[in-house]
Amino acid sequence: MGDVKSPEDGAKVYGEVCTRKQRRKRQKLLLIELLYEYAKNSTLHGLRYIVERSFHLIEKTFWLLTFLASVGMCFYLISNVWIKWKTSPVIVSFSERVVPVGDVPFPAVTICPQLKAKASIFNFSDEYQKYLKLKENGTDPTPSQWESWIKLDDVDMLCGKDVAEIDLTRDLGNSSMIENFLEVAPTEEDVIIGCVFRGEPCNSFERVITSDGVCYTFNALAASEILRQENVQQDYHYLESTRESKNWSIEGGYTGYSSDTYPRRGRENIADPDLMVYLAENPLDRDGLCNAIGSGYKIYIQHPADLPQASLYYYAALPGQVSSIALKFSMVMTSDSLEGYSPDIRQCYFPSDRQLRYFRIYTPNNCRLECRSNHTFSKCNCVWYHMPHNDSRQICVSDWDTSCMKQSLDELSVAELEANVDGINASACQCLPSCDSVQYDAEILKTDFKIQSLLKNMEAIHNTSTYYSSLNISKIELYFKEPRFVSMRRSELFGVTDFLANCGGLLGLFLGFSILSAVEIFYFLTFRLCFILKRDLREEKVNREREKEN
Repeated sequence: MGDVKSPEDGAKVYGEVCTRKQRRKRQKLLLIELLYEYAKNSTLHGLRYIVERSFHLIEKTFWLLTFLASVGMCFYLISNVWIKWKTSPVIVSFSERVVPVGDVPFPAVTICPQLKAKASIFNFSDEYQKYLKLKENGTDPTPSQWESWIKLDDVDMLCGKDVAEIDLTRDLGNSSMIENFLEVAPTEEDVIIGCVFRGEPCNSFERVITSDGVCYTFNALAASEILRQENVQQDYHYLESTRESKNWSIEGGYTGYSSDTYPRRGRENIADPDLMVYLAENPLDRDGLCNAIGSGYKIYIQHPADLPQASLYYYAALPGQVSSIALKFSMVMTSDSLEGYSPDIRQCYFPSDRQLRYFRIYTPNNCRLECRSNHTFSKCNCVWYHMPHNDSRQICVSDWDTSCMKQSLDELSVAELEANVDGINASACQCLPSCDSVQYDAEILKTDFKIQSLLKNMEAIHNTSTYYSSLNISKIELYFKEPRFVSMRRSELFGVTDFLANCGGLLGLFLGFSILSAVEIFYFLTFRLCFILKRDLREEKVNREREKEN
């Protein structure tokens, strides 16, 4: 038989259940009393009127609705502050100090002659006429003629592809194209007949391959510092500069005030220009078809850390003229406190934020060039000859390739526009500015350069003739327009302190809330509640002992 509970056991269980119910009911009343006590003694405005026993229900309702409206408005405004902190915590403002030109590098100066092929070495017009005659006769070219046609097609890329119609049904080009460019293009000695930098002769122009053909650059960093040589093809050089930086870095700028630096640093202009370059063009080398409408030189001003490249924005140096170029710069510095924000929010990259495949140094220009190279290759399976790539056998040469490249760059421009609108576009370059950047601009003034008259008068006096009298000569002068320039600073608009201050101001305005109010809430929910419940349990225990004694 099973165990049978006695009546005393049942009464005991029933008594414990009743005790627990009474305890919960009593603790509930204690909690309500605690809330009343908090409301009556709280530093928050309006709460004590809600629980005031002498007030009418309408008065209590009025104060309850007023309190809830204040809470709602307070948190609505705090949410706006939160959104502003998360989406636009950065401000760009004028810096409190001006920057002397000695704190920034002298820019890299790239000179691109518009005479693309020397007629004395490769007469483009004659070669094109030979090509047309063979095409009209329908004669198959010999191997040597085919090589001449290939060279003609290559040089046609330098000449603009506007005047000649050459169809060789070539699929892709290779490094031999650059060899043909270099063979026919004017050399440094042909282009630059004199160079003076701050009173000292300079022989520092290095050859660079750009979309404008073969150009020559001054004050650019070494190719090994700009490019990741292990990732780009080695069959030809995009840049032949070999001089590495000294006492300077892209992150920290110049170290100290030593004049032994590279890239060359800026200097306050005193009397003479910093850089004077004498440029020459031999009229006998000009071809009637190869870029016949272009004359003189295109001059590009860039940061020394950028791979020198041609662009739509350039300065012109024309024969028989002096081009006086007054340099200026805009500098933006970024507070270190912004490193914790994402690049999309601060709208710039620190050096460690983004690594490029073909470039060691991140700059917006290097980034855009790499992005165009990658996008062009993905669309056309080839790249333009000046674009960094890992395979020199994938150079675009055909008319279809040219059309494809233009279309791919147009698509990239649309992708950039969409990214600027919605902020999300995987195909966009997203080449944000560097957080600490220097951008150069200039004003140009042109005057006549009467050197031909001088040379002829000297020949007449000395009864001699010179080689230079037969050349078209121009001169460029570069110098900083002012000794100091106003800079910009990118800093926190809303930091943690600002956010807390705004929140505290709103809470104080609407509710009278302070840090002590938060401590007060914590106290009533922990210490006060705990002591009240312990006291109740202690009193319950005393009462039970008294009941047992009775």
